[in-house]
Amino acid sequence: MFGKKPPVESLPEVNLNKIPDDFYGGNNPVVKFNTVETVVAPKVENASVLSGNEKKIFDKQTAVGAGNKLHPVNLIANSKFLLFAFLIIIALVSIVGGIYYFLQYKKTQKAAEPVAPTVTTVVPTNQTPNTPVVPPVEQPATNIAPSLNEAPLDLPSSLLGDSIDTDKDELTDPAEELFTTDASLPDTDGDKYPDNHEIYHLYNPVGKEPMKLVDSGLVSAYTNPVFNYKLYYPKTWVVGNVDSSYKDVLFSTFTGENIEVRVIPKNVSETFSDWFAKFAPTESYGDYSPIESVFKQSGFGRKDNLVYFFPTDTQVFAIIYHTNSNIVNYRIVNKLFMRSFQTGNLSDLPARIIEDNVLNPDKNSATTATSSASSTP
Repeated sequence: MFGKKPPVESLPEVNLNKIPDDFYGGNNPVVKFNTVETVVAPKVENASVLSGNEKKIFDKQTAVGAGNKLHPVNLIANSKFLLFAFLIIIALVSIVGGIYYFLQYKKTQKAAEPVAPTVTTVVPTNQTPNTPVVPPVEQPATNIAPSLNEAPLDLPSSLLGDSIDTDKDELTDPAEELFTTDASLPDTDGDKYPDNHEIYHLYNPVGKEPMKLVDSGLVSAYTNPVFNYKLYYPKTWVVGNVDSSYKDVLFSTFTGENIEVRVIPKNVSETFSDWFAKFAPTESYGDYSPIESVFKQSGFGRKDNLVYFFPTDTQVFAIIYHTNSNIVNYRIVNKLFMRSFQTGNLSDLPARIIEDNVLNPDKNSATTATSSASSTP
């Protein structure tokens, strides 16, 4: 027994679970768990595939406004509806425009109605009752004193422009229609004289016969029964007296434009420039130059041909163009008034113009025609 160590016996292996050190001594540590990401694959289901026609039907059934024909989307996409709506809008605009222009026309016609002179009824013992008798026309006095009630003249602006002139012959398209000339031809009757030139010289622009404008049926001759002046005016225009004295006469067209012929008194000792300063205070005398009618009546005209004055010893005849806009349609008519104006011993178109062949291209050379045309202002 002595001198030898006893053999060591091997113990069986035992699995021991050891408490972590963090829990010794009554500790209550925070336990953290590891995060493990898990990727889950989506579940693939067998989906049915639509054919092309089936997809179109499906889209149509699920579109906005499907099944409702009155839905805005469906109406906008409907060509028939768009055409119908367009026609309705055009009809409404036409009706409203027609009503507006009709009312304007009636308003213009009412403003242009001539003022008839006062008619009195006289019942003599030997005459049937209710027979109207027009009072005799009083002749003007030889020396008319200026009236204190005479106001300065209402003159048009010198900045007015003309309406469209397609053929550039100084006749606007409305004036071409008035004189039945061709708006696309500067010389309607082909006689080598422009339409405006013939009207300016009081000749027919639409035919060689009749030669005179007054015989063409396009114009009429007006004679003032009191102040004894005469001029030509378009036959379709309306003539009306502003008052019963015949001192102020309006020649009106349906567009609302008119030409006023007014007689203003003047002292015998008064010069025209003095009279001008009194009755046209806003005008520049330098804008006026001498003019002459076909009947040798002398006067003064503004450069734009919208105002003319024919002075005598005791009165001044004023020809004034009035427009209701910034556009002048009938400037040539104002020239016609000036060129046809005469007073005193009234006469017809002078034979001298015909003898000189002013408008007879068959007897004149091209040089004569050119020089005659250049005389038109």
